[in-house]
Amino acid sequence: MHNGMKTSMKRVFWILVVLFFLVIGTMFKLVAFDRQKIASNSYNSRLGYENGDFKRGSIYDTNGNVMAESVKSSDGGYDRTYPYGESAANITGYIGAGAAGIEAVENYELLGLDNEISQRVKQMFSGSEMTGDDVYLTIDMDIQELAYELLGDNKGAAVVMDPTTGSIIAMASTPSFDPNTVKEDWSELSTDEDSPMLNRATQGLYPPGSTFKIVTALSAMRNMDDLDNFVFDCEGEVQLGDKIIHCFNSKVHGVLSIDDAMAYSCNCTFASIGEEIGSAKLRQTADDLNMNADITFDLPLSDTIVSLSRFSSMSELAETSIGQGKTLVTPLYMAMLISSVANDGVMMQPYMIEKVTDSNGNAKTTTIPKVYDTVMTPEEADRLTEMLTEVVNRGTGTAASLRGYQAAGKTGTAENENEYDHSWFVGFASTDKPEVAVAVILENVSGSARATPIGGKLMQAVLDKKYNGDINNNNYTYNPPVEEEPDNGDDLNSETDIVEDVVAPEDDYVIGSDQLPDTGQNGDQTGGQTGQENGDPNINGPGDSTENGENTGNNDNTENGETTENTDNTDNTGNGEQAVPNQYTDEYGHELAIVNK
Repeated sequence: MHNGMKTSMKRVFWILVVLFFLVIGTMFKLVAFDRQKIASNSYNSRLGYENGDFKRGSIYDTNGNVMAESVKSSDGGYDRTYPYGESAANITGYIGAGAAGIEAVENYELLGLDNEISQRVKQMFSGSEMTGDDVYLTIDMDIQELAYELLGDNKGAAVVMDPTTGSIIAMASTPSFDPNTVKEDWSELSTDEDSPMLNRATQGLYPPGSTFKIVTALSAMRNMDDLDNFVFDCEGEVQLGDKIIHCFNSKVHGVLSIDDAMAYSCNCTFASIGEEIGSAKLRQTADDLNMNADITFDLPLSDTIVSLSRFSSMSELAETSIGQGKTLVTPLYMAMLISSVANDGVMMQPYMIEKVTDSNGNAKTTTIPKVYDTVMTPEEADRLTEMLTEVVNRGTGTAASLRGYQAAGKTGTAENENEYDHSWFVGFASTDKPEVAVAVILENVSGSARATPIGGKLMQAVLDKKYNGDINNNNYTYNPPVEEEPDNGDDLNSETDIVEDVVAPEDDYVIGSDQLPDTGQNGDQTGGQTGQENGDPNINGPGDSTENGENTGNNDNTENGETTENTDNTDNTGNGEQAVPNQYTDEYGHELAIVNK
């Protein structure tokens, strides 16, 4: 009995020893590795105390312009102010009614919590003010304000990037909100069906439309023999599997080279190329371009989706080849893709935070540009550049032509059955020395080709500022192109089906081609925008951290690209598509709602 008791006591002792070291190890992990993440979490109630106690660091653009700062209030505390208001709200975010944007992801630095103890000791003996670190961004507010102005009253986004470094020059999203009055406006903002707090540049998911033809062309280079001598006789339509693919208004393009097909965005050509390549090889090219990769960024970023596989049907292959089907991309990713073409096939890691400095201006961290992946050879990039230059010079993208510089780019249009088109443009300039890349998306605009001149004006402005020192001497006001009647006399939004289901017509939906400059016709691609409506990972309302995940607005939830409102967890997909889960959790522990695909 005595020996048994001693054995039991030993077991208890060693169990307690193990538990002790587990507790110590957990505490060490929390302090050494997780402190910053915990301190930055918007659910952390301590942040309210710290924000009132510290003078929060400022946020600056790359030129030293103040984007956010703390101003002494009459009660002895600090008020957070945002001088640029709505134009940069999707970047700065806000603090005080929860946290979002840079205010959330850099909260630890802005509060100066890494040297909190030393600052409190110093304050105790000298009465000095406790001050957080300053954050400098790569954003150029001159270009940022221009991008916001050009987007106007549209829903959409514009991303401007340096293709050689991955630094973000501008990132606008509309509609927006005033970060100075978030707390007062929270009830209205959190229920607004237009989702002004959604950063469409990083969290909006859209069908790429004809911009995906860049991917199809690259896959053709890798999997088809003698592409330079390739010709296709476009008769206005082509049957693939149980689908008939039409060019816009069944336009007969005639005999086309691959450059012609890209310039005029011929659906029949690229659908036929997709058929020859096959699903497995086209999907492989998309994977090589990191279209399904988990890309990290300074702000929360949605993952692109390409569901094509070797088991996909011929109709799915045809749709994917021209940028439709189940493919969804973010504007930021499309900026990365076109940047890799500009940068000799090298895709850079995108970043927005340039450096963090202490209150004395000493740099604590500095971002060094780094390669994310090499996605194509320089020869492949050069060949794509040749094709995309033709798009701007003589094809669907002439509205992006620049003064004094050669641009390259690709247009795209995503149509809705009951709404106006979504319009895409991706491009870069100049072709001999790429220094700026853009991706622009406009939702539900009154005709195609609306994004193209915006992309051109943004590229022009960046180059003008770099080489002339100013953008104010030029007119960058956006003047929408005058729409002409399509050849068939139909209304701009009532075209005949471009993809016909031979067996089951009830499954038809519209896919077409881009607007040609000589006709004023509206283009192609069905599908609607999908994104995390009101689902910013860092949005937390006053006293309620869960009410920001409501799914509202323009979501691609039905076949035919129909825009619907989705506020529940039901499967609203058409054509038998698998719904994307409605709930997931971000790195801060917030539950996010995303729409069904």
